[in-house]
Amino acid sequence: MPILTSLRASIGRKLRPHREVEVNSPDGLVELAHWIERPALRLLVPPELLRMQGGFVYGAAHPFVAALMAGVDALREFYADCQPRTICDYYGIDGHGRAGSDLPPWEIPWYGRSKRTPPPGELELGAEHGVSFYGPVTEKKIDLEMRRLQKISEAITQNGYDPDAFGDIQGYILDDGTSAAFFVRGGKHRAAALTALGHSRIPVTFRSGWPRLIHSVDAGRWPLVRSGGMENTLAKAILDVYIRGRTHGRGNDGQAT
Repeated sequence: MPILTSLRASIGRKLRPHREVEVNSPDGLVELAHWIERPALRLLVPPELLRMQGGFVYGAAHPFVAALMAGVDALREFYADCQPRTICDYYGIDGHGRAGSDLPPWEIPWYGRSKRTPPPGELELGAEHGVSFYGPVTEKKIDLEMRRLQKISEAITQNGYDPDAFGDIQGYILDDGTSAAFFVRGGKHRAAALTALGHSRIPVTFRSGWPRLIHSVDAGRWPLVRSGGMENTLAKAILDVYIRGRTHGRGNDGQAT
């Protein structure tokens, strides 16, 4: 490990100590959401329990993992296939006559915020180049995503992975009472690189300032539902897509695949 990386890791361990706990099931995820003691937890989670925005499971068919394993054409294919017009289109849900069915694909029903604005651009590219979790995107965006994935993968291959040096993959838990998943809200490229490299456990932490757990029983209290912007059953159906997970984008028929 390079000296600078080692120094960062050493400082990180002192400033942000964590207790690492292996998670083996959805129930284990939910239990640890209620942990109150210090040091803070770092959960070691199987990739199949992780989700990217859109409900994509971290596995061989995940768009970023597939790009690392099969090349940039896999990423280009994903963005070509997954070009939703609405939130229902994105998640493959029949929204006919339901409040909220025509909301934009980037919307999340359980988020509370003062301004419901679309995602900004990333790094040197503006929003006009598209977002990372669905298309359409420009060739510059595809190139940017591929370069980020390759750079992270190469760094992990050369130096190993120490979240105290690289930064923690962060997010929160989604639960419906029967199963659960971890929604990655920071570090999606790192999670994909670790999965592609064959890591059986991905270290993640709860994102500071965000809820640790979103449960379907509270759907009637979610901001978009309370405001009348989305029907309760539609909001819960979107959560269900995340918990069940999916492996790719959408076909031209508009159904989740």
